[in-house]
Amino acid sequence: MRATSGEAEAAPSAAAAAAAATATTGTSVLRGSLWNTASRLIPQAYSLGISVAAARFLGPDGMGRQSFIAFIELSSAQLFTGGLSLALMRNIGEALGAGQGRAVRGLLRWAWGVQVIGALIGAAALIVPGALGATPRAAWALAGVAAAMAIMHTVPSAVLIGAQRWREASIAGLVTGAVAVPSVIAVLAAGGGIAGMFGVEAAVGALNLIWTGVLAQRTTRQVAPESGPYEQLRRKTIRFTAGTSLSVIVTYIVWKRSEFFFLSHYSNNTEIAFYSIAFAGMAALTMIPETLATTMAPAFATLFGAGESERIRTGFGRALRLMSLATLPLTAAALALGPRAIEVVYGSSYNGAGSALRLLSLGFPLVPLVSVSNALLLGIGRIRAPVVAGIAAAVVNIALDFALIPHHAANGAAVANTVAQATMSTWLIVYGWRRVGGVRLEAGALLRTAVASAAGGAAAAGVVAALGGLAGLVLGLAAGLVVFAALARLLKILPADDAAWLAQALGARFGGVLVAIGRRSGAEGGRR
Repeated sequence: MRATSGEAEAAPSAAAAAAAATATTGTSVLRGSLWNTASRLIPQAYSLGISVAAARFLGPDGMGRQSFIAFIELSSAQLFTGGLSLALMRNIGEALGAGQGRAVRGLLRWAWGVQVIGALIGAAALIVPGALGATPRAAWALAGVAAAMAIMHTVPSAVLIGAQRWREASIAGLVTGAVAVPSVIAVLAAGGGIAGMFGVEAAVGALNLIWTGVLAQRTTRQVAPESGPYEQLRRKTIRFTAGTSLSVIVTYIVWKRSEFFFLSHYSNNTEIAFYSIAFAGMAALTMIPETLATTMAPAFATLFGAGESERIRTGFGRALRLMSLATLPLTAAALALGPRAIEVVYGSSYNGAGSALRLLSLGFPLVPLVSVSNALLLGIGRIRAPVVAGIAAAVVNIALDFALIPHHAANGAAVANTVAQATMSTWLIVYGWRRVGGVRLEAGALLRTAVASAAGGAAAAGVVAALGGLAGLVLGLAAGLVVFAALARLLKILPADDAAWLAQALGARFGGVLVAIGRRSGAEGGRR
């Protein structure tokens, strides 16, 4: 008996869906997380090098001006990308999980057309102020070109992330970033100033776009060798974009440097430089849990498309526990070493950034929880909660900006941002937890890790206070690590099943370390 055309399509679709879900495992997500972390954390090191060079060559006032233009550039890219990049990434992952890869090709052709228009508008948003007299005029124009490159880059990037091709998504940025750092330093040393910095950024952005576009085209041929009807997927993407765009905007107010607008109006370029350095320091730490969560979103979407609700629950719970445990020692390190690190790296002219960094660090423990919750909600298509939470937090943020920045400048901006982030984080954590259900956070493990982290931070701060300078910073870091490692081993901070899972996922090389700081299965893990 001959199968009907519908049956003939159903079989390969079902097989493709099963293959996509089977390939999405804890180990694959962890490996993808490591690639994604490298692709975002290493560029943070690149940005640090550029930031230090700008601070030394431009001075606090010039650096503040450069930071403000860069913020407007980033805002333009975020605004004219909206929620489309998230919608593409999420819906590509779900389509592959549901065996509907044929619809991806048409969706991407449509997305390219939309993003080209967005790139033109985004570029104009920076070029026009320069043409009307904003200075330096060339810097505004080149920042507009860089914004256009960033906007168009979202399409090929969404393809690679949606298909969970983390290695391909990472390589281009890592290589071009390594070229950008010495180029910017050379331009600044040659007297190119702020305009020269944005010129290098525009050139690197164009190279990234070309490189990632080639990789995305290759990936599309592999996951969607044939084109098929895509209207339903396009409509779904449009609806998702409309829902997430507002969330992206209000989230941008809370999680990015929207305080720059208020600092520019109420204060001066030097205070902008202080807040920029403090915020960049926290962004480097925040990047670790955020990139891990970004990896989870397409994985959750693929599992959601395949109907694997229990695997979603298990992955969500483990991610919450592990990233919460990882964040506590990082918070202690930021509080103990952050201000002295700023003084050593940037110079005594930037000491004002130290107190702002400490204030921003207070909200850091919530970052992994809200990042994972966002990834979950994005993956399963629940976008209303982030929108509502973002609106509430944005109102808090703006109200505190008006109240605090006129009198407290960078420190007021830090307090406003921290409180707003805590508002949004609490809302999304509770919602995500209730949505999945049956998730445990292991309060005992959190308490043990907090004790070890606090002791390590205290040891680091004591050494820094006693010695000062670069020697104090290095030896303080070493002392903090030794104390934390000793207590982590003594207190067995990792739950047994999580330690075993990590040891298996990372391999024998790291297994001994994880077993040493993990509880034995008979203690905690045997009860589960």
